Amino acid sequence: MSHYSANLSQPVNNLIKIRRALISVSNKSGLQELCVFLNQLGCQIVATSSTYKAIIEFGLPCNSVDSITNFPEILGGRVKTLHPKIFGGILGREYLESDRADMLANGIEVFDVVVCNLYPFQEVLRKGANAEELVENIDIGGVSLLRAAAKNHASISILSDTNDYKKFIENVSSYNGFVSLSFRKQLAIKAFRETAAYDELISATLDKSLNVEFSLSSKLGPVRSENLKAIDTLPESISLSLCKIQPLRYGENPHQNAAFYALSDIDVQNVCSLTNMKCFHGKELSYNNVLDIEHAIRLVSEFKENHVAVILKHNTPCGVGVSSKSIADAYIAAFESDPVSPFGGIVCLTTQVSIELAKKLYETFLEVIIAPSFENGALDLLQKKKNLRLATYDSSLPLANKTIFTHVQGGFLAQSSNDFVINMENITYPTLTKPSADIIKAMTLGMTVVKHVRSNAIVLANSQQTLAIAGGFTNRVDAVQNCLSKNRLSLDNAILASDAFFPFPDSIQIINKFGIKHIVQPGGSVQDSEVIKACNEYGISMIFTGNRHFKH
Repeated sequence: MSHYSANLSQPVNNLIKIRRALISVSNKSGLQELCVFLNQLGCQIVATSSTYKAIIEFGLPCNSVDSITNFPEILGGRVKTLHPKIFGGILGREYLESDRADMLANGIEVFDVVVCNLYPFQEVLRKGANAEELVENIDIGGVSLLRAAAKNHASISILSDTNDYKKFIENVSSYNGFVSLSFRKQLAIKAFRETAAYDELISATLDKSLNVEFSLSSKLGPVRSENLKAIDTLPESISLSLCKIQPLRYGENPHQNAAFYALSDIDVQNVCSLTNMKCFHGKELSYNNVLDIEHAIRLVSEFKENHVAVILKHNTPCGVGVSSKSIADAYIAAFESDPVSPFGGIVCLTTQVSIELAKKLYETFLEVIIAPSFENGALDLLQKKKNLRLATYDSSLPLANKTIFTHVQGGFLAQSSNDFVINMENITYPTLTKPSADIIKAMTLGMTVVKHVRSNAIVLANSQQTLAIAGGFTNRVDAVQNCLSKNRLSLDNAILASDAFFPFPDSIQIINKFGIKHIVQPGGSVQDSEVIKACNEYGISMIFTGNRHFKH
């Protein structure tokens, strides 16, 4: 116990000498190098069965756990380290006289380092394991080892990540066989985060695989609602298990740090997730790129047409085109509605990029093109732009996120995803003039796009493309005026879609001046009768969908 001060109250210089190590790992990466280093220090190594065999095969001395506990591994390996001689050695505090007395009386020797990584629950999950296999891959002893060692970081180092072995070796080498307190603290925090993420992954997975249902309690906190039906499906407690996918160059601006994290419990094989998107050419994706791709994929996923093209800038669509003939036609239709905004934007497509389309895309400076695939000739052409990011995704898969979170100061808001546009069984026709089937198709396209535009949002469209888009206005009159003023294309069979009701007939008067004869909106204003009256006066057809699509 020479590495403690005379009064035994604090470690000398906050340094702990490495004398005895416990190792229990499922991932053997880097294990040999670590054990060779520990052996050179004169450190005694104790290990669980499979780890013990690996170390012996390295030609290094090692003691098995059962030789220390005098108790065999039982229950098919479910119980091996859960023993006082193991956990007493991890949790014991040599600087406390009472702990030293307990350890001496019970023949317990301290550990100075614990090396442990957990059963690969996430890997088994990704391979499609059933519920029984998942349960058997829930680590019990390993989690206990991590938490115990992290708790006693004043006296012990805990290595929970194979990537930290090299840093540990460097730290101990720099302190001549001792390890610093600051490094032990870092390792402890990492271990606690590991166990928290591990438990959250398990609970989220079993929630789905075992079909467990949760209900919201009656505790509402400071926010009151008279209609709780919409939030009954959200659990009382939510923990997000996140794993860093990659660091990003910077955030929204160069002075902001950023990284891309994935939800650990997402089944990436069966859902559309940006974590399995493949960016294979051009610069690394930026924070803003990822956000733009997210909004673009949300929008294109709404369409069932054969070919859909979305051009998006700053999380806002600036052009949407659909075609039953070709993806090139869809892109041309999207580009026509706003040929200025696509500069520096992204293009998201639902079908393979053809050579014909690639030639069109090559003409404009774009940040990202994302599509299910690229023809060889199209790829050859687009890859001539060395900075243009090219990415692929699976457009046939459903979106991953069913709950949408927004980070606010000190917490998160959660809501279910907005999964539909128009329920045709609920629409009503309050005006004297009724829309035709083609106009209904155009209205559906308009409402699909307006749902993805910042409120107050207005979209001008026909059945094949958007004509103009306006969003983020603080009043609906300005949004209507801006949208109609931006239009460059023919207004034949054009419709105007609004994400929320018109509070007054003043917007209808502007719409009439521009010659628009068809409107789709949710309805529900106390002034609906006045809006309907204005539409009838101007011969405008209007439908009420009954569903608002605010996007804040």
